[in-house]
Amino acid sequence: MNVPPPQGSGQPMPPPYPMGYGMMMGMENALSKRMIWGLNAVGLGLIYLGFLFGLSGTADPNVLATARFFAFSGGLFGALIAIAGALGSRRTTDMQNLGLFIWAGFLLVFTNFVVALL
Repeated sequence: MNVPPPQGSGQPMPPPYPMGYGMMMGMENALSKRMIWGLNAVGLGLIYLGFLFGLSGTADPNVLATARFFAFSGGLFGALIAIAGALGSRRTTDMQNLGLFIWAGFLLVFTNFVVALL
């Protein structure tokens, strides 16, 4: 009993959506003021964590290297997020962009002081 495969209803298949599962979200839409503030808080938290590791008073080189890593990566992360927010966000004004650039510079200088203390 060989049964031929069922035939379609005669209508062609609709073309697939060009964007996949939805519209792509641009990076400038993802850089809201709240997101910039939150990611800068993460960077400051990493600097603080590195400073706390440095205050532990241990002479273990692994702990001190971890403290330097946290402090340096937190400062660099926060500064890069501030610069990305200043250059890429449509939702910030010119004065806010200037403030973000100044904040990025301050954060890098502060990070250098923290790493020098460790």
